[in-house]
Formats: sequence, structure tokens, C-alpha cells
Amino acid sequence: MTDNDRLFVLEKIGCAADVSDKLDAYAALLCEWQEKMNLVAKSTLPVLWTRHILDSAQLTAYLTADDKKIVDFGSGAGFPGLVLAVLNPEKQVHLIESDMKKAAFLSAVTEKLGLDNVTVHRDRIEKIIINQAHIITARALAPLETLLAYVLPYMGEQTRCLFMKGKKAEEEISVARKKFLFSLTTHPSITSEEGKILLISKAVKK
Repeated sequence: MTDNDRLFVLEKIGCAADVSDKLDAYAALLCEWQEKMNLVAKSTLPVLWTRHILDSAQLTAYLTADDKKIVDFGSGAGFPGLVLAVLNPEKQVHLIESDMKKAAFLSAVTEKLGLDNVTVHRDRIEKIIINQAHIITARALAPLETLLAYVLPYMGEQTRCLFMKGKKAEEEISVARKKFLFSLTTHPSITSEEGKILLISKAVKK
């Protein structure tokens, strides 16, 4: 992990000093806990700022002032949900993570950074329903077909999903369309040539 990467990302995000301090503290905690448990792939630690933090931060561009509540499925090490919480303190962010150790990490970061807008849920996605979710996010969690099944109980008129996908995105979309109807807009990722951001709304089962 180089300081050049950090400076590049902070400039790209355009965040204030207090926000950059929180991101620094988050990165430090992740590296500390990584020594005890597998939060992210070890090979991605040298590019933590671009591979994980900037990759997550790019979703802010798709949020509106009306998006008050964000629900992050399978938060893991906090990407993208925890990064979005740091960058958007006015929004309530719910992190759902069933792995107890990872949930403990999320809680520790939330407390250390003083993130009053974050709630960590230590349970499976299927067992939790958070009313009036405006945005649902997921990154490297499950195939789109599975994500849409998770989403259905949350789906309201204003609910939108921001799912981060890789080179198999089009294949996953084709499979999902066999079982679900949904509105979809695809956007390119700014951190990966193969990466895509799927903006989905109005999902229903056929």
C-alpha cells in the first residue's frame, strides 16, 4: 500500500480532512485485523485504497438527497457499505453480515470512527428486513439471481439496488431475467475495465 495510492484516491473522492482521517483510521484497522483474520484477499492489501476504498466510494455518484437509508448485503470488511457511511454521514447505513468475526470488525470500526449513522446486523440476510430501504448494495457477494431473491422483501417503489459485478455480469443478467422482471441500467466501473455497476429497480418474480 503506497502513499501515492492513498493521495490519488483522496483527491479523486474530494473529501474533507475529517473524512480522510476516518478513511485512514479504517484502513489502519483493516490492516491490523487482517493479521488475525481473512477480511480481504491478501493480494489486494497493497492496492487497498484503489481496489477497495475507491471502488466502493464510486457508488456515491449514484446516490440522491432522497436516499436516506442504505442497506448493504454481506458487508464483509465493509465494502461498499462502510465506505459509503463515512462519505455520507447524513444517510443511515445498515450493514448485514452473518460472519460473527467480520461483524465484530465492522462494529469495532464503527465505534472507533464514531459513525453514529451505522447499524451492524449480525445475522443472515434472509432473517432481516429493514423497512423503507432506499438503496441496497452488494459487492462480490452472490450471483444476481440470488441477490434479487434477497431483495424482493425490501423492494418498494423508490428502492434501487447498486450491485457491483465483474466480467460475468452479462451472463448473470441473462440468467436472472429467466426468473425475475426488473428495470436495469448498467454503468462502467471506474476501477476495473471488466467491472460493472448494475442499477436495478422494480424487481418482481415472474
